[in-house]
Amino acid sequence: MIAVLDYGMGNIHSCLKAISLYTKEFSYTKDPEVIRKSDAMILPGDGHFDKAMWNLKESGLKDVLDEYIKLGKPLFGICIGYQILFEDSDETVSGSKNTTVQGLGYIKGKIRKFRGKNYKVPHIGWNKLIQRRPKESILLQGIPDQSFVYFIHSYRPVEVEGKAITGLCDYYNEKFPAVIEKGNIFGTQFHPEKSHTFGLKILENFIKSV
Repeated sequence: MIAVLDYGMGNIHSCLKAISLYTKEFSYTKDPEVIRKSDAMILPGDGHFDKAMWNLKESGLKDVLDEYIKLGKPLFGICIGYQILFEDSDETVSGSKNTTVQGLGYIKGKIRKFRGKNYKVPHIGWNKLIQRRPKESILLQGIPDQSFVYFIHSYRPVEVEGKAITGLCDYYNEKFPAVIEKGNIFGTQFHPEKSHTFGLKILENFIKSV
């Protein structure tokens, strides 16, 4: 059974609908006991980094997540669920540039806003996914290199441990990590549930792997 974590973030319904294409064995839940009994977990959602982390800590779900990861069970983060896998972010509700918020810290790297280089922010729309080490990737099996996937975000990971990166996106000549896979931890900055055939294939790959 797959636990889809309910931690108070938005854009859930399209993700649940996409998951239902490949398994009926899933639960949208914040119940620690259901989470502990699950075989895998998905962290979906849109919203602010600091709000996501506040919700996890306030509900006690951060401790449940930490315990879950130590057991070696697979976890897949999408969009904000991807970003909170990293060490910290400068995204706050107040918008202060002098504050960082601690993330889950499962992957080495920091979340920073697109600034300078005449970036168009937010980054919204279809971009090519550049694969790295595709033969070692679980998520990218059966996905052609340079396939288009759908992004909507203003922040991206930087200073990421290279061995964790299996996919990149080139945005204004900056290649940022768009897919990470490290042990039992997986994630995509883009929305696979909104990325048509290839995005749905990525979800299917994760679900079949567990």
